[in-house]
Amino acid sequence: MLGLRIDHLAALAGGGLVLGGCPGGGQDTDTDTDTDTSGTDSSTTDPTTTLSPTTDPPPPPPDNTPPALLDVEFLDPQILRLTFTEAIAPVEQVNPKRFRLSVGNYLLPDYYGYSRTLYFDPAQFNATNYCDYNCYDYDCYYPCYQGPPTPVEVIDVLPDAVNPAQAVLLLAQPILPSLCSTANSLSAEGRGGLLLHYADGGAAQITDTVGLPLAPRGKTWVVQVNDQQLQVNDAQFPELSPLLPVPCPL
Repeated sequence: MLGLRIDHLAALAGGGLVLGGCPGGGQDTDTDTDTDTSGTDSSTTDPTTTLSPTTDPPPPPPDNTPPALLDVEFLDPQILRLTFTEAIAPVEQVNPKRFRLSVGNYLLPDYYGYSRTLYFDPAQFNATNYCDYNCYDYDCYYPCYQGPPTPVEVIDVLPDAVNPAQAVLLLAQPILPSLCSTANSLSAEGRGGLLLHYADGGAAQITDTVGLPLAPRGKTWVVQVNDQQLQVNDAQFPELSPLLPVPCPL
C-alpha cells in the first residue's frame, strides 16, 4: 500500500505538476505590497535648464547735467567752432545775438587800491594798419595809422557737419591781425584775451538733447550790447568760469 502511494506521487511529479507552497524559512512572498516610491520624481526640473528673466533691466538714470562749454577755436578768421561736454539739440533756431565777443583785461590792484576787470568791444582793435613812406628833403619816415574799426559780430549759429557736440558761429566780418596781436598778448600774460560771452533764457537758446539749457557766460556784456566798454570792480572775470580765451590765429 505504501509503495503504491509513492509511485503515484512520482507519477504526478513527472507529469510536470508544480505545487505551490511556502518556501523554506517562512519568508513572505506576498506580491500585493505597496509600490516603492523612493525612485526619482519624473516631474523634477532639470537643474541645468536656464530660465529667461521675467522682467526687463531697470532704465538708466535720468540726465540731470546741463551741457557746458569746453573750448572755442577759430576755423578761419570768420568762423568760430564751439565744443560742448555733450551732444546738443539742433541750433538752427538759436538767436545769434545771444553771443558776443570781448577783449578782456584783468588789472591787479594799483594805486587806486582795487582790482578790476575790463571788457572792450573787439571792433576797437579790429582795424587795418596803414603805413606810408614819406620823405621831406633829406628826412624820410614811415608813419603808420589805423583805419576805421571793423565790427566783430556773430550773425549766425550753425550745426557742425560731423560732431553733434559742436556748433559753429559765423562772424559778420573776419578778424584782423591787429585784434589778434592785442588779444594774444593779454592771453600770454594770463590777464585775459579774446573771450566769448553767452546769454541764456527764452526759447531760442542752446540746450542738450533732453532740453537742459547751457549756463550763461558773462551775460552782462551781452545784455549791455550798446556799451563799448564795461568795468567790474574787485572781481576777476566774474561769470566766466572757466575763462577759455580764444586763441587768435593771425
